[in-house]
Amino acid sequence: MKREKIYEFKIDRALNDERREALEENIEKNAKLSPKPFEYGWEEDADVLHILIDPVDIEVEFQTERVELFATAPLWAKVGFTEKKKAELRGLVETVLQDSNFIAVK
Repeated sequence: MKREKIYEFKIDRALNDERREALEENIEKNAKLSPKPFEYGWEEDADVLHILIDPVDIEVEFQTERVELFATAPLWAKVGFTEKKKAELRGLVETVLQDSNFIAVK
């Protein structure tokens, strides 16, 4: 399984405890937009959020001025992980980042 960078978001505000809490609330609020059920959790001692939409593991890496979105999936699953699905995932993550005040709404 190869880790692939899907997208990078420039953010206006860095991750802190308040935005982390808002992010989790907005993930729960927007869960219905996901095409499949998922689980999520934070990597211990790192600003990396893992979202598992079986069989794809999505990593959301928070840095000071940007958020990077990576996906790891078995080869057989990559066939179904089309550009359209990547764009849908990007849109969902962007919505959650905006709702959690990482990105100013334009």
